[in-house]
Amino acid sequence: MTQWGDDVKAFCEALGIEKPIVYGASFGGMVALSYATRHPEHPGKLILVSTEAAGTSHPERRVELFQRFGGPEAGALARRRFIEGKLDVELLTAWERVGFPVYTRAKRDPLAAQRGVRRPDVNLWFARSGGEGRTFNFFPVLSRIQCPTLVLGGEDDPMIPIECQQDLAAALPAHLVRFERFPNCGHSVIADASLRAFAVIRDFIGH
Repeated sequence: MTQWGDDVKAFCEALGIEKPIVYGASFGGMVALSYATRHPEHPGKLILVSTEAAGTSHPERRVELFQRFGGPEAGALARRRFIEGKLDVELLTAWERVGFPVYTRAKRDPLAAQRGVRRPDVNLWFARSGGEGRTFNFFPVLSRIQCPTLVLGGEDDPMIPIECQQDLAAALPAHLVRFERFPNCGHSVIADASLRAFAVIRDFIGH
């Protein structure tokens, strides 16, 4: 996480980008938090979507939501992953089949995964039992953030529940944070409520 956070600053410096508005969704939000807490003078604004400030928080809530929206198999996989801390190739393969379709209320683009560069080995290492994906914690350093920060979250997000964004927003400097909840939305407010999400983001950027 330290390296990824530093990479955001290095990327901007290489391109001559000053005071960037950095958008981070899900894992990207964790990277954005690493960047903003390590280099608080650098960003102009932050937009954090469906993310969390500490690894695998609210695990029982995740299991409950996957069970509700995906049925018993999704709930069992979520319990193995988030509570028992297990993640291997077999579970990850089953997760892609059973878990991914539950992330959003809108139907997922079946070609989306094919457009990305997939590195399952990185995921398995990062999210393994005792790995950084489960143990990172930005809460002690969130007070370092100096720029306006927008936090967005879906109230039906099973992957990173709304409670995670609520905790994050509450821990950020109160005079800098804006927190927007999206009812009937899952792990992507852009997919599930694009009109409102883009309106909120445009308003935040413009003020």
